[in-house]
Amino acid sequence: MSGAQQRHPFLDDLAQNVTLVSSILRLPVSGRDAVLQVVKAGAGLYLEQTPTFLGTVDGRTFFEYDVVLAGAERASGLVSIRRDANNEVTDLHIAFSPLGAVLSLASGMKTALGADFAANLFL
Repeated sequence: MSGAQQRHPFLDDLAQNVTLVSSILRLPVSGRDAVLQVVKAGAGLYLEQTPTFLGTVDGRTFFEYDVVLAGAERASGLVSIRRDANNEVTDLHIAFSPLGAVLSLASGMKTALGADFAANLFL
């Protein structure tokens, strides 16, 4: 699954007040449009994406995947998805590893979104 070919299992369900925290962000991002913009930009940095786990535990969904970035750098991603009583996504936590990939993703995000978000948002 590449970022361009398929969608994450939560994008259609984002609440208007959704909040995103991530290992590539210094600050949370809030609001449906802003979160959608950040998630899509991040997925745009993936050359390949391979899902490894999608499941729900105690009402929280976890999506785990591996990605290949430019220069054949590899990363693992883990998304924690929390929904409200209306099944809308209210909280996202997206973490990446290893650290080198985190820094590469943050740099790519800063380049892609630097004009739209505060300069101090990305690592």
